[in-house]
Amino acid sequence: MDLSHSVLRSVSPIHVEYLKNMGVAASMSVSLVVEGRLWGLVACHHCSGPHRPSHDARSAAEFLGQTASQLVGERVRSREREQALAAQELLADVLTTVAASDREPLATLVGDDRLLRVLGAGGVAAWTGSRLLTCGEVPPWEPLQRIARLLARADGAATFTDQLSALSPGLTDVAGVAAGALRVGIGGDAWVLWLRPEQPRVVDWGGDPHNAKIAEGEGPAVRISPRKSFEKWQEVVRGRSAPWLPWHGTTADRLRHQITGLMLGRSRGQIAIAESLQRAVVLDEAPEVPGLEVLARYLPAEGGQLGGDWWDVLPLDGDRVAVVVGDVAGHGVHAAAAMAQLRTAVRAYLLEGHSPAAALERLDTLVGTMPGGHTATAVVGIVDHRGTGDGSADGSEGVVELASAGHLPPLLVSAEGTTALRVPPRPVLGLGFGPTTGLDGEDVRVPLPAGAVLLLHSDGLVERRDAGLEQTTAALAEAATRAAGELLPDPERGMAAVVDRLLTAVPGGGGDDTTLVLLRRR
Repeated sequence: MDLSHSVLRSVSPIHVEYLKNMGVAASMSVSLVVEGRLWGLVACHHCSGPHRPSHDARSAAEFLGQTASQLVGERVRSREREQALAAQELLADVLTTVAASDREPLATLVGDDRLLRVLGAGGVAAWTGSRLLTCGEVPPWEPLQRIARLLARADGAATFTDQLSALSPGLTDVAGVAAGALRVGIGGDAWVLWLRPEQPRVVDWGGDPHNAKIAEGEGPAVRISPRKSFEKWQEVVRGRSAPWLPWHGTTADRLRHQITGLMLGRSRGQIAIAESLQRAVVLDEAPEVPGLEVLARYLPAEGGQLGGDWWDVLPLDGDRVAVVVGDVAGHGVHAAAAMAQLRTAVRAYLLEGHSPAAALERLDTLVGTMPGGHTATAVVGIVDHRGTGDGSADGSEGVVELASAGHLPPLLVSAEGTTALRVPPRPVLGLGFGPTTGLDGEDVRVPLPAGAVLLLHSDGLVERRDAGLEQTTAALAEAATRAAGELLPDPERGMAAVVDRLLTAVPGGGGDDTTLVLLRRR
């Protein structure tokens, strides 16, 4: 039977016995309810015999209870409003600092110790998707990762708990610095965690509350009865942090929206800068070269994100032409800036008369001195097309001299089919293997018959998560062979007719930027 609205009711015989043990002959209680939840209780005990309060006395007690509940609720809400407003003002100052900084937004945010005071935390940790940032006291990476995973929501909204050990018993070991946590997602895999340490709490009991559990353990023959001793007994509660309040989640969500918008704006700005830089450095189309037909294509990664791909065609002395394809690891402004330096440097080395391998040796030294720890791959070829391309024994057959630093091998497409040119490898640029280490690659000279096509490309054309490199390269070679079947019988047919098919020869691309350069001797 629902007794929610009853005023007078009987109580459990065990409770009657409990009151008798305390020497109480009559009792009455007044509930204090705040926002629909029991906030407190006023217990009235009468010890000198039965006592029946009048209806007027009970009505007055009920009125006082309702009035007290309203006052308590207003006091609680007022205190929370004051705390929330103070946190919002502090958060606004922090976000102003973040917006004015040139650093990565999350790095600036976590580097400001005021972020701890915004939500009253002992530590803050942020995962950018590639590195961990911390401020204050935080547990090691493994527990942090587990906490972030346990509190994660698909929409990234704020979630919190003041007892992490209830979610995962293994987190008890880090309760000294992280007994409670609040998490928000910052787009993709990034997140921010506020952490609160354990806050031991002393609870005063009227008698030992665990006696009932002891009796229960003795078996069904023992009658569970109310305790008879009411001497003060203290218990220390552990494993919990100070509780999070609803306004903590609201404030964290506000920060999440602000930081996400700021990062999105920065990302768009960086894409625009990188695109401008790349357009200023990398050619839109290949220059006219007597005796050669050159065609190049560049496709940015999905979402318009530019990477570090570059290509170049550079006429040298006589009838020689240099062709270069390179790829700086990473995306955005930093990769584009490094790409611009490497493209300019390799141009200078080739114009000074260095061979492809010698140019890559010097480029490796340069990459090692650049700030930011960049790495890159590159393939350099010098085409000598002085011959007539008739295959005569007088040396008139065209030749391409090639060297590679960690780059995918070029393909030679001819009437006999498509062949991957095995260029002696040297390590990726930027790893510190200079000319004194004995690890320098060598140039390889390959005949380039008239009508044959030299195909150079970046890894975005063939690297796929669901397929091996040998499989995807074979698919590209097969498409190139079919293209040769159209080009070789008709020397006047332009390569533009088949280049789009080569760009889509390996399905599933778009995750990385892609460069394709085709060179054919007329």
